[in-house]
Amino acid sequence: MKNPHGILNSEKIDYNFGRNEAPSAPGVRKFFRKVRETGMFIDNRSHPRARPLRIAARIAAVVQSVRENTRISTRHRAQQLNVSRTSLRRILHKDLGLFAYKL
Repeated sequence: MKNPHGILNSEKIDYNFGRNEAPSAPGVRKFFRKVRETGMFIDNRSHPRARPLRIAARIAAVVQSVRENTRISTRHRAQQLNVSRTSLRRILHKDLGLFAYKL
C-alpha cells in the first residue's frame, strides 16, 4: 500500500508498534481509504446529537403539576408527565429555580 511517504509494509508497522500492538491490515487500509476520500486524519464525527428541548409546553405542564401537588416525588412526577427524570430535574432547577427538597 502506498502512502505519501513511501510504501507501508507490515515489517515497518511491527517494528514501530510491536508485534502484539500493531494495527490490523484491514484497519490500516480503512484508515488510508478514509484519508484519500476525506483528506483528513481525524474522524468527522462532530455531528451534534439530537437533544430534547425544554419547550414551553413541557415547562408549563411541570409548573401545573407542582402547583397541584408539591408532595409528589420527582420520580413519580416524571412518570406522570412522561418526561425523563433528568429533564424534569433540569426544568425544576434551571427554569423554575426549584430544588427537589424545596418543592
